[in-house]
Amino acid sequence: MKNINIYITLGLLMLTIISITASYLINQREAVDDLVLEISREGDLNQKIDLSTVRYKRIKITDRNGHYNTVEIKDGQARVKEADCPNQICVKTGWLSRPGQTSFCAPNRLMITIKGQKKQVDTITN
Repeated sequence: MKNINIYITLGLLMLTIISITASYLINQREAVDDLVLEISREGDLNQKIDLSTVRYKRIKITDRNGHYNTVEIKDGQARVKEADCPNQICVKTGWLSRPGQTSFCAPNRLMITIKGQKKQVDTITN
């Protein structure tokens, strides 16, 4: 009787590990169509950049008062690398790589947003 319990436990453990691994791999390979980075300053669209065509780029955006943000683009991702704002929340946001993700610098009135659509279907209903 003890052997059966051990086999059942090991089988369930292996099934759990396989499920978690498959879920992780599927989420890592999430395909996205035409990711575009939109950089806006004071509510006006400043630049649109197709992330699939840019391997590496740094953009320094300065306002008329000399305040700046440096946006870094690398391998389909974007982030605010540097800013002269006091709280640095935009820098701490980190890398953006999925549609809908946004980083906002309130003191410098800069917003970067990833636009695009997922290729995968999230759910199917009848």
